[in-house]
Amino acid sequence: MMLTLVRHGEPERDVVAAERGDPPLSAMGRMHMAEAGRLVEADGYDVVYCSPLRRARESAEILVPGVEPVIDEDLAEFDRDAQQYLHWEDGAGPYRAYLAGDLSPWGTTLDEFRARIWSVVERMRRDSLGGRVVAVTHGGVINNFFAMLLGSEQVSLFQPAYGSLNRFLYRADEGWTTMELNATAVRPEEPLFNS
Repeated sequence: MMLTLVRHGEPERDVVAAERGDPPLSAMGRMHMAEAGRLVEADGYDVVYCSPLRRARESAEILVPGVEPVIDEDLAEFDRDAQQYLHWEDGAGPYRAYLAGDLSPWGTTLDEFRARIWSVVERMRRDSLGGRVVAVTHGGVINNFFAMLLGSEQVSLFQPAYGSLNRFLYRADEGWTTMELNATAVRPEEPLFNS
């Protein structure tokens, strides 16, 4: 089985109060997903799963137009019941708790969150019959799945980019192997390394 976890596109920042907990995609977020769609189309897929959160559902519509994804609650981010979406890159205070492994500000625990992630990954693996699965999800889900594969207690090992593809291969005789992290069709604006 090849599992591709795709992070949703960038959410809108300036939204009405009713949308603050689950904002729609921004124009840039739509571009992220259109570009990611080129990569998904090149690789192909057998089934598409999606988080129920709006930013993920809208991302899936752009990523794989005309495909009805399987919505799975366990693909939702740890902040799924928050009153306001906080952009990770803004360095919001509550993320200090998250980085320390404390998910209590979001009404859950790290163990509960990771159990949800493992549960949905196992369902997708079991149901895929060795095929190619694409799942539109969130940065925390991707980071914690990767951390579990490494046996790490850390909740953030890298920063999944908006619209990034993160690929994991499962073989019955070997288990899970990380194949690729943070693949995007758009180059970063700033150089990754200074010469």
